This record gives sequence, structure tokens and C-alpha cells, in this order.
Amino acid sequence: MKKTFGIVLALLVVAGVSLTCAFAAEYVKYSKNFIKNFKDCDEYSETTESEFEAKNFSTSRKIIGWRNGQCKYQETIKAQDGNYVINCSFPSIQVDELYDAMRDKSKEMERYELEIFGKYKDPKTGATRYTPTGTQTIKGNKAYITWTKYLNNPYFCSPQKI
Repeated sequence: MKKTFGIVLALLVVAGVSLTCAFAAEYVKYSKNFIKNFKDCDEYSETTESEFEAKNFSTSRKIIGWRNGQCKYQETIKAQDGNYVINCSFPSIQVDELYDAMRDKSKEMERYELEIFGKYKDPKTGATRYTPTGTQTIKGNKAYITWTKYLNNPYFCSPQKI
């Protein structure tokens, strides 16, 4: 049962990654206002409308601000295939890395082996851990790679279908 749960969770994460990959279209661009506000984790929100492979979707990005030493961020994706919300908590080192990636103007595509995580619950302590269960090759600009790396890492972000 536990193994089945882990496999199902891993498949959901893979599906989320695939959804993010498809919607992002490998090249991500953020507005100047979003980048400026993200640098210091100042409250800010914006919504973008996009079309990819004849499908429309809306992405709402919300910088909530600093809470308990973490930059709280929420991304909501609304699409014909379903709606998802991703809640994230970034320490300052990740905020700096994401900020630098968004400022990078290069359109050069990079390849990255994205780790896929499975959920594991320790039977003795009940503590939840996430362990890598495989990888998926993604490609995109620096902002896309960096954001995807964190949006799909359960230690920073938790996705859910809404």
C-alpha cells in the first residue's frame, strides 16, 4: 500500500511537471515589475494569459512576502485540462538564484535532468520524506529551468489540483 501511494504521488508529480513543461513552452519571461518585487519578496501579483498548442491558459503569480524567514509565493494555473495551485516557501538563497535567472536575458536553451520525487512516510516516526524516484529531461531558458527545478521540488513547493 505504501509503495503504491509513493508511485501514485510520483506519477502526480510527473504529471505536474509535464503540465508545467507544456504550458511554459520552454521559454519563460517575467515582467519587470514581477522581477523587481521578487528580488526583495515584496507583495505583488500578476496574471498572464497564454496559448500553447491551441489551448488557452492563465497563470497567476502572487508574491505573498516574507513569513518566518521564507519568501512565500503562490502560482495558480487555470487551463482547459484543469486548475492547479502551487504554494512555495523559498529561503533567501533560492530567492537570489531565481531572481538572477529571471534577469538573465539569454534565449539559449539549456537541458536539465529534473529530479522526480516520491513521498515516503517513516513507519517509526511518521515523518514524511521525499526521495528521488527518477529524472525527466527538460529544456528551456535559464529562468524556465530554475523555476521548474524549484516548483517541482516538494521541499520548496507543494502543488495541488483545485
